[in-house]
Amino acid sequence: MTQILTQIENLSQIDSIFIFDWEQLSHDRSILEYSKLIGVFHDFNMLSSSIEKQMEFLNEHFQTFSFFDQNEYLIKDLSKHTADLLWYQLYHDVLSQPSYVTEDALQTMIHEFRSLYRENSKTFETIENFAREYRSDDALQWYLKKTFLYRMINKALKVKDIDQLYVLKSFMKDLTQCFIREHRKLIETGKEKLIVYRGMKLSRDQIEKFTENLGQLISTNGILITTSDHLIAMNQIICNQEKANLCSILLKIECDLLHMNGIDVIADLEEEYQMILFNSNATFQLVDVKMNEEITLIQLILSNESQTMKEKYINDSRRRIANISLDILFGQLMCDMGLWNQSQHYLEYLLNGSQLNNEDLAQIEYSLGDVYQLKAKWYDARKYYDRAYQAFNMQITYYPSGDITMMESLNNIGDLLFDQKQYNDALSYYQQALTICQTHAPYAINSVAFCMNNIGIILCTQQKYAEALEYHQKALNILENKSSLYQTGITDSLCYIGDLMIEEEKYSEARDYYRKALTLLENYLASPHINIADILNRMGHVLYHQRKYDEAIELYQQSLSVREKLDPDGNIDMATVLINIGKVLYETADDDGALSYYRRALVIQEKCYQSPHIDIADTLNSIGLALYGQKKYDEALEFYQRSLSIREKLDPTDNIEMGTVLTNAGRALYKKADGDGALEYYRRALAIQEKYYQSPHIDIADILNRIGLALYGQKKYDEALEFYQQSLSIREKLDPADNIEMATVLTNAGRALYKKADDDGALEHYRRALAIQEKYYQLPHIDIADILNRIGLALYGQKKYDEALKFYQRSLSIREKLDPDGNIDMATVLTNIGLALYKKGDDDDGALEYYQRALAIQEKYYQSPHIDIATCLNSIGFALCRQKKYNEALDFYQQSLCIREKLDLLDSIDTATLLCNIGHTMYEKYDYNATHSYYQRALVIQEKYYELPHINVANTLNRIGLTLYDQKKYDEALEFYQRSLSIREKLDPDGNIDMATVLTNIGLALYKKADDGALEYYRRALAIQEKYYQSSHMDIAESLNRIGLALCDQKKYDEALEFYQRSLSMQETLDPDGNIDMATVLTNIGLVLYEKADDDGALEYYQRALVIQEKYYQSRHIDIAKSLSRIGLALHDQKKYDEALEFYQRSLFTREKLDLLGGIDSATVLTYIGLSMHEKGDYDAARSYYQRALVIQEKYYESPHFDVAKSLNRIGNMQSEENEC
Repeated sequence: MTQILTQIENLSQIDSIFIFDWEQLSHDRSILEYSKLIGVFHDFNMLSSSIEKQMEFLNEHFQTFSFFDQNEYLIKDLSKHTADLLWYQLYHDVLSQPSYVTEDALQTMIHEFRSLYRENSKTFETIENFAREYRSDDALQWYLKKTFLYRMINKALKVKDIDQLYVLKSFMKDLTQCFIREHRKLIETGKEKLIVYRGMKLSRDQIEKFTENLGQLISTNGILITTSDHLIAMNQIICNQEKANLCSILLKIECDLLHMNGIDVIADLEEEYQMILFNSNATFQLVDVKMNEEITLIQLILSNESQTMKEKYINDSRRRIANISLDILFGQLMCDMGLWNQSQHYLEYLLNGSQLNNEDLAQIEYSLGDVYQLKAKWYDARKYYDRAYQAFNMQITYYPSGDITMMESLNNIGDLLFDQKQYNDALSYYQQALTICQTHAPYAINSVAFCMNNIGIILCTQQKYAEALEYHQKALNILENKSSLYQTGITDSLCYIGDLMIEEEKYSEARDYYRKALTLLENYLASPHINIADILNRMGHVLYHQRKYDEAIELYQQSLSVREKLDPDGNIDMATVLINIGKVLYETADDDGALSYYRRALVIQEKCYQSPHIDIADTLNSIGLALYGQKKYDEALEFYQRSLSIREKLDPTDNIEMGTVLTNAGRALYKKADGDGALEYYRRALAIQEKYYQSPHIDIADILNRIGLALYGQKKYDEALEFYQQSLSIREKLDPADNIEMATVLTNAGRALYKKADDDGALEHYRRALAIQEKYYQLPHIDIADILNRIGLALYGQKKYDEALKFYQRSLSIREKLDPDGNIDMATVLTNIGLALYKKGDDDDGALEYYQRALAIQEKYYQSPHIDIATCLNSIGFALCRQKKYNEALDFYQQSLCIREKLDLLDSIDTATLLCNIGHTMYEKYDYNATHSYYQRALVIQEKYYELPHINVANTLNRIGLTLYDQKKYDEALEFYQRSLSIREKLDPDGNIDMATVLTNIGLALYKKADDGALEYYRRALAIQEKYYQSSHMDIAESLNRIGLALCDQKKYDEALEFYQRSLSMQETLDPDGNIDMATVLTNIGLVLYEKADDDGALEYYQRALVIQEKYYQSRHIDIAKSLSRIGLALHDQKKYDEALEFYQRSLFTREKLDLLGGIDSATVLTYIGLSMHEKGDYDAARSYYQRALVIQEKYYESPHFDVAKSLNRIGNMQSEENEC
């Protein structure tokens, strides 16, 4: 309980707190310390009684006030003035109208009270006494009894509750008559002056309003009860001293009774004037406010200036609408005050009255049309306007004064049609109204100008600016040629011309017209004034359009300040200014500030309008836009939907503004990745636009582009392109010279083409977009940086890496100028540069540098873990792997994997790619078990993620096969190769280069198994390569060589030689200087010739191979050792033993340097040397080499072994030969 009290104790909206404890729980006595707590109650009747007493006390001691600057009214047309003071003056007079109160009004009131209080026995008894005893002369006594009547009247007057006052009208009329009667009695006593007092409580803000309005008139918004006894007034203050949040106030009022006309002041004469009452039409002039620590003294003088103002208001209104009755005028006043419900209900009461003449009937219907139009209930408004117009039209003969009223009725029908955007029909009614003014009422200068300005507004809306200016200028000339009575009309015309200048984007001229209007107003209106606030708002609008947002805000704030002083509770025009401030803040990306002002505006609109209303719909949309800017898409959608709901109620047939909100809702759904939802709203918006706009229209082009974006998000690139092209077509018709929005659509079309792998088409669109941007933007500009990057991507897709790099670098340069500290988009471009350098294959260090720069930015801006960081770490690992820095690469790959694990992305397809990269690195480190494990993990993800068959699955299967091949697990390798091949054959039955690679791998595995089937796969691979490659390609040369190897193993030496020669010829064409692969083929040819006993031919090819190897290898390479031994063998067969020995020794020396003397191949060379020595008859040397070979063989081979037996045999044969010698 204490916690709740603490939270609500200081809320200004709460005056008193009551606790109802029906369970009678015990409470901490500390709760009694809260000053607003009245008590804790266990009985409901006691609680009800306490609340009732507190309400009576508050009604007795708290008063509301309205202020009015009386200095304005002499020079101002009051016909549209909306002061509370006028409401109380007119209500007082309406009560005196004979038609207002019907005979059965009293009984109706009693019946209503009985129904209302039937559950309250005490009050019901009072009502029954009232029904039996009441007489009209007793109204004042019944009021002062402070029964339900007292409370009901005070509340109804305070809040202007016309429904309650209408129920009370019989009693209120009697009460007014009592006041008038008692006032006469007071005057008859000869009493000339009175000084009275009233003690009360006010907040500090209320006191501040008094100090700000010294010298002005004050209305008490109800009946004021005072006393001539100063001590009684002081006691009124003291009895509520515990209200610490309020200040003690003593009102001191001086009354000159002899000079008061029309204001009812009554006194209780029998009690020596101790109770003095002022009726609700009483007004006072604020003379002084004296503040001290204990009590603030507010001095007032009773004033009759309100009567003069009331008369001027009536006369000004009747100059506009001749002979309008007082009761109807009261209804129009409420409408002008924004009390639309009260006005509607009051006018309906009048309409249903039985004593109306035809002219009043027409005027009431006309006024009801005004109310319904302001409430945006256009059907009802048109119904009443039409009925009023017909009535006025029939009455011209009998009511000549009806001409101007007819004009206003026609004007209002025009206004109604204007609000419904039926501009041609509205124009017709405005022109009829003008004709009436000019023909039947030429004296109504202001009305003629008014009609002309309305016509000008329509023409401006129709973009007929020259015609519009002509009408506004005519209106201005008419008014300027007449008396100063039309100053307001002059300023209106100046403002309308300023509005027109804004539409023509002549902002300086617009501001000149507004300044002229402001100067006129400041010369004859005292500030603050609502008209001044309006022009300040318009001037802010000029600056808004000029993008001078700081200056615009300043003027909007000045306008707002004036309005807040004039009407602290706010009104519709204040809401408009708040919205304008919100728009400026929205344009400057201050979404928080914009939201604050939009929400303030919405509160006022929802208070002043009856929902649904189009202005509320607009504000809801604006709030949605601000929330969208904050990326609060769910909240934005909620407000868009509320806006749509109102619009659908107001206009079920759709309109352009509804199309705008539908578009906004679509954008929010698009951001939420709800492509289907976005498309639905976009298509609805498009249907509305195509219905209302004549094609081509820029809004249609915009929505077509958005539909394209939504389809693009759904990966429907062909459909997206179709809509982009439609959008482009419209834009090209509207602006053949191009514009920046066209560049956006070109970019979008380029993106779709890029996704379709149409790099040429993408490039074309990107380059066109770039040309437009470079024409319209000043460098550096972020959009140019973005399109340069996209061009780079398209060129990268074409494998034009050097060109791509140039565009990436230009994009990077712009971004570095715009944001030297870097940002995420810059990191993307850095990554792209790294990728291009990596693909070029000649600058891995450069690629690493850019990747690491990108990583540094990402780690600065992202909260780790983040997927972009994981991707960048993977790219760095890839570059390091190619530099053979496998341990470093693994470190980065593992960091990337760790991030994905934290993000719960281990099952994602990108993780599969990373696992493959780790597997490849392990493969390069010859850790085949680990390689196999990572490839298998990747394969599991891919088979789960992809719909089979899929190329990435085929690739991973091939990699696993390679790993098993290197582990000499040829059967298992073949199984994976075959699975990879099967997928590829389904995806591309005609074959492709990657299929050729897998066919080759199968052939290699079969070759290792000594399976003649290898030849078939090699031939299939060759057929695909010869189909896809231009003649002379290294892959073809390698396949020819492999086929030669397979044929050689089958001892088909001539066929093998043919394929070797074809391979050699192709390699010589590709690389005349030779290379290691060429040396291999030369060796293979040599081996075949050797097998064919063509030692000379074999020697030639061996020696050519040796030359290339010695050129390309660093000295002492195993391939050189092998070639030397082969040359030695061929020379040996030619019985050139000395030369053979020389090559054998060189081979053995190379192996020794390579630390390979213990290898089995070294045993073979030692044997060859032994054989040559043997042939030369050097048995000791031969034996020595044989024995060295035998030692290696016995160590290397598991016994028994054929090579060991041969060595033993050689040694034994040589011993026999020595013995024979």
